[in-house]
Amino acid sequence: MLTEIILLLAVVFLPIFIPIFIIPLTLGNGSLYFKRFKSSMILDEKKGLAKQGLLWFSILSPICYFISLGIISWYGYKISLTSKGLEVFLSISVFPLGFLSLIIPLSVFVSRLHATKQTAKQIEITQQKNNIDLFHSHRKELFSYFSQIGEIEYLDCLIGKYKIHPKVHKIFFIGNPEDGAPIANEAEFKKIEQKISNAQFFLDSIIKDTNPSQTYNFYINHFCSEIYRLSMTLGLPEIHVDLAQKSIYVPTNIDNQEEKQLLTVGTTTDEAVAAYRYIKSYFTNLCHFAGREPETANYDPTGQEMVNIGYEELKYIDTGVKFRTAKEEKTIEKLHHEIKNNITSNEL
Repeated sequence: MLTEIILLLAVVFLPIFIPIFIIPLTLGNGSLYFKRFKSSMILDEKKGLAKQGLLWFSILSPICYFISLGIISWYGYKISLTSKGLEVFLSISVFPLGFLSLIIPLSVFVSRLHATKQTAKQIEITQQKNNIDLFHSHRKELFSYFSQIGEIEYLDCLIGKYKIHPKVHKIFFIGNPEDGAPIANEAEFKKIEQKISNAQFFLDSIIKDTNPSQTYNFYINHFCSEIYRLSMTLGLPEIHVDLAQKSIYVPTNIDNQEEKQLLTVGTTTDEAVAAYRYIKSYFTNLCHFAGREPETANYDPTGQEMVNIGYEELKYIDTGVKFRTAKEEKTIEKLHHEIKNNITSNEL
């Protein structure tokens, strides 16, 4: 009885265990058997069908069952190469031949699964390639968009070339090439909008000299520094290189800390306004390319009076030459005259 149970278990399980043992050793990868088994029994779309462990399992298992069941079915019979022998063979081998015939549907099923995985992988690769093309096309279109603007001269003292620095795309647009076209980095856009608004507020305060005790501080510590920060972020060498060569370093003290040398934005009101207008125009075009309208957040950035300032009140800075007559004596020219005298007196 025990022998028959053992034989039954051998007939049932050996045809499965033999392929499971052989296939990982021949097709598997890894030092441990478990890793070799796992790698060989998973369909790999990168490999051909002949190297798929599941295919060979679908072939070897029916063959092993055919042999094991055949041994039982053929026991007590002799080989007879006659028509009568063939007839007897077919009559006693129905069950073993039934298992053997499973090779075709099982192998076809595995090959279809493999083909499906390969197709899915190909679609994934194609989609990834299309996404990468979309990403680089978006970047290329940004360069093309700005190249159509051409050079614009501001107040006869600054020529804006509207060239795009590659870092601009990385700063203002978020996304990986594999994910397709990037989206606008709203946080960065809003940050620049705030900085431009700050520069506008300080420039207005400087031109009108609304707070004489703070005008020098507004000009050197705030306006000039903000303009250069914006220029560096947007990649505008016309300001932080060309205009900087016409500017001068002046001593300044920030929050009673160690004295530092800060660079002015040119030496005239026209140059300061021209730098501001170029930055704002450049950023406005960047917003339009991104499919968004630039927002205006006009308020006192010093925090002393958090009161909204109407756009019409500051519009004179953006267009026209009204800023030249806002005050009889131009504040920036006056500041530079004082700076020059202080430098001269210090040298003496």
